[in-house]
Amino acid sequence: MSDGDRKSDGPIVVRKYGGSSLADIPRLREIARDLRQAREAGLRLVVVVSAMGDHTNELTRLAREANAEPPRRELDMLLTVGERISMSLLCMALAAEKVPAVSFTGSQAGIITDASHTDARILEVRPIRLPEALAAGKVVVVAGFQGVCGETKEITTLGRGGSDTSAVALAHALGAERCEILKDVPGVMTADPKRVPDARRLERLDYDEMQRIANAGCGVVHPRAVDYASRHQVALFVGSSFTGEPGTEIGPRATTPPPAVAFRPRVLTVVEDQARLVLTATAGSTPHPELSVLARRASASGPLTGEWHSFGDRWRWEGWGTRETLAPVAADATNLAAREPDEVNFQWEDDLAVATIAGRRPENWCGALEQLRSVLASAGLAGAPVRTDGEAVRVLIPAAELQALALRLHDLLVTD
Repeated sequence: MSDGDRKSDGPIVVRKYGGSSLADIPRLREIARDLRQAREAGLRLVVVVSAMGDHTNELTRLAREANAEPPRRELDMLLTVGERISMSLLCMALAAEKVPAVSFTGSQAGIITDASHTDARILEVRPIRLPEALAAGKVVVVAGFQGVCGETKEITTLGRGGSDTSAVALAHALGAERCEILKDVPGVMTADPKRVPDARRLERLDYDEMQRIANAGCGVVHPRAVDYASRHQVALFVGSSFTGEPGTEIGPRATTPPPAVAFRPRVLTVVEDQARLVLTATAGSTPHPELSVLARRASASGPLTGEWHSFGDRWRWEGWGTRETLAPVAADATNLAAREPDEVNFQWEDDLAVATIAGRRPENWCGALEQLRSVLASAGLAGAPVRTDGEAVRVLIPAAELQALALRLHDLLVTD
């Protein structure tokens, strides 16, 4: 079949490949062969690529060596190199398969963002050049994770996991049949199979369930990508680029589920290297001003679970997050408590972990927490701190207890 004989009016499918799928040249060649077969089956393909392997981490490391706090504009200029390498090499691998292909940066693909360097949001997509390339029978390869600010014309990046959002946004703009997120996992799993051997693949999730799972730290699809897909009704598929397993379909809710009589979450996620910081003002109708500064610093330094509580004339702030995030704040809290021992107390714990269960809202949160407390008590962790935001439940436990509790939570609570 010649290039001219190939269908140029078949369905458009956007495929996004993660870094592990593009780790080296043999993997790129394998992806190119898969794309050739899909094209021969009549699909018009738009491929969104991440940087190869751990290339982004390596570039970030180099940036921190040059400057502990590199200018965000220059960091964007540096980090976008990784995806550009991937897109060019994949087009070369496709050419070796006799497949015509063309690569575009995020800006060339028409991904318009706001001006927030290293964490930009997509405002609109103007894929002017892509339909022409597809009509010519070419596979279009786009560098993910990046765009251009419409006002400043500066190159921007979308933050960690931003290639997922690039793919969903392009799928919507092009009217694609669906967007496939292809990784090194067989789909959305009920837990990490490396930690929970009995973890199961979920065949289907609705947008709301996937949003809760993504927000809980599942890591398979970026939360912003799920939100974009839900708002624009883009059909998603999550599967493996290494095997032909069925994967997980994500779309609108098929039917209204019956009221839940028990708490049956869909997914368990775990995060290690966590710490807990508690700041307490011993008296005062408002939070101690320096404690407020410390709490704001902690909240701004990275993702964490943090909130204020008042107990009569006492104020208390508690935050859970990575040890790296909270340790500098804890050091300053130590100094503050030493200067004002009658006004300020603090508590610091590290070597902790957080287990999160999410994916389906219970009908009754009190009943759900009662179920969870029962499981924790049976594991000897009755006093473990628990937090819920109405979407997920998080439990803070000693790191040494994580493996046993993960198995127990998954076995007793998680369902597909």
